[in-house]
This record gives sequence, C-alpha cells and structure tokens, in this order.
Amino acid sequence: MPLSERKKQILRAITHDYINSAEPVGSRTIARRYSLGVSPATIRNEMADLEEDGYLEQPYTSAGRIPSDKGYRFYVDALMDPHKLNEAEIRQVQSTLRGEHSQMGELVHESARLLAFLSQYTALVVAPNLSHGAIRRLQLIPLDEWNVLLVLVIDPGFVQSHIVETTRSLQVEEVARINDFFNRRLFGVMAADISSTLLGEMREEVRDEALMAEALVLLGRGLGSLNKEQVFLDGTIHLFNQPEFKDIDKVKVLLNILDNEKVVWDLLNDTLGNSGIRITIGSENPHEGFQHCSLVTASYELDGHVLGKVGVLGPTRMNYERVVTIVEYIAANLSELLTDAGR
Repeated sequence: MPLSERKKQILRAITHDYINSAEPVGSRTIARRYSLGVSPATIRNEMADLEEDGYLEQPYTSAGRIPSDKGYRFYVDALMDPHKLNEAEIRQVQSTLRGEHSQMGELVHESARLLAFLSQYTALVVAPNLSHGAIRRLQLIPLDEWNVLLVLVIDPGFVQSHIVETTRSLQVEEVARINDFFNRRLFGVMAADISSTLLGEMREEVRDEALMAEALVLLGRGLGSLNKEQVFLDGTIHLFNQPEFKDIDKVKVLLNILDNEKVVWDLLNDTLGNSGIRITIGSENPHEGFQHCSLVTASYELDGHVLGKVGVLGPTRMNYERVVTIVEYIAANLSELLTDAGR
C-alpha cells in the first residue's frame, strides 16, 4: 500500500533527526521538533505501522525508532530534498580541479581529497582506462648529454612522462629525426592499437637501435599503466568520527577491506558502466563487510562515454542530501574539465 502523506512526513522527520543525532527517535521528539499537527500518540501509532511495514526499526526495547534500509531507500527515492553547496565550496571545487594537473592520477587524487573533505566520509574515485584515447604526441626532450624526457600525451590531454637514460650521447639531429617519425607514425593512433607489430615497425624504421630500445621499453611501460583503471581512496580516517564505527574491531575489519584494491574495485565496478547518480544502501550491497554502509556514486564522462566514477562511502546514516549534491557536482566538473581538455 502507498504511504499516506502523514506517514511520509513522519518517516522524513525520523530520518532527518536520526542522521543528525545518531540516536533513536521517539514520538515526543517528533511532535516537539516538527509541526505535524498531530499528537504524540498519533505519531506513535503511525511509527508502529511504519515499523510493521519494514520502514523503521527499534534497535532495543523501549527505544525510539531508526530508519531501516527500506526506510532509507524510500527516503532517497521519494522524500529527499535537494541540497545546495555554498559559494565557498563551489569556489574550492573549481580552483582545486582546474589547477595544474599534468598527470591523470593527480587530478583523480585531488578529486578524492575534495570528496572526503566536503562530505567528511570516505571518498573513492576510479581513474579511467586511457587505452582507448588517441595519441596526440610522443616526444623526446633532451635534458642533458645522456638523458632525455619521453613525453606521451593522450587525448583528452593527459600526460605520461618518463626520463630515459641513454646508452650514448645524443645529437640534436637524431632527436629531431626520431620526434618527426613519432609524430608521423603515432599521431591519432589509439593507445590500445599500439601492438607488438607496430613497436617492431618502429624499431625497424628508426636507425638508432640503442635509443629506440630504451624508448620502446618505457613506451610499453607507460601504455601498460594506462590499460587498467586505478582506484584512489581518501578520508578513511573519517570512519572513526561516526558513532557506528566506535567499535575498534568493527572499523578495523572495514579498513582491512578498503586496503584491498581488488575488493574496492569490485565494489565500484558494479556501477561503472552506468551513467548518473547511484545510491546503494546497506543490505543492497552484495559485498561482505559493507552491509552497514551506503555508497553514493556518479560517473564522469567524455563525449557521452563513461570514463570513471567518483563515490562516497559512509554509514547508512549518512547525510544523503548533501553527499548526493557533492558527488554530482564533482562528477559534473570532471566531465566538463575532460571536455575542455579534449578541444
């Protein structure tokens, strides 16, 4: 049966109060703090109905009620009000993400720090697999007589660079000739298409075998680092600030899980192919160890293709209104930044 408007008001009030206080909420508290126009006895009866229908739980006898996973789900789907970031928070996001980030990892790590700071929960961010990006430039830059910097630029403008220690002194003409070959042969080629055949062709075309051997090794290493998504975490210390995790043994278990990159990747991979915001609450999460947590994620994209995810992990008693706004805003800014870089 659909919930009546009064039951919705009571469920919203209990959820708000419990998120703020972390204490079970009673009927007298609701009557005192919220102008619902009914007596505590009526509220108590409605709360009993909500508990019977699975929207509320009573953690122990004679206590007030708290939202169940089903209650949180109804709240985020039907009762949650939009939240707005203040001007200072908006400026912080803009200035941090639009700073100088030559490496994709730097930008993603900054995004994780922002998410953790603004939400005061744990942030998880997936850096994209750039193997499908087109090579914009591969260039050797002489540093001194024996060292050159190998710079690989892949759309939408992210840079991988490695210092190559050569086996002999390089002439300026040699570097110019090799750079010219790189530009003619590799410009616009998808990183994923750099096969062993193409690398062998490059070795045959460029006469300087010693330098090419070094360059090819580092090129392969650089491309190899692009062929998988990376997961960045920040703000795990915030778990200790939540009453749900005051039990040290309980939080240790969760921290050990978060230290396992494969588990975290699996957690995020469930939502990686989906665009838009997604909220997974408590028991909806199939991964063992996260049943007392909620995860809010959003995708960031380039030209309509999902590149990665940003997310916030916290207790089921998280401030969903604020977290959803933060996650959506940072994801949108990442998408806009990627689009600008690709122009």
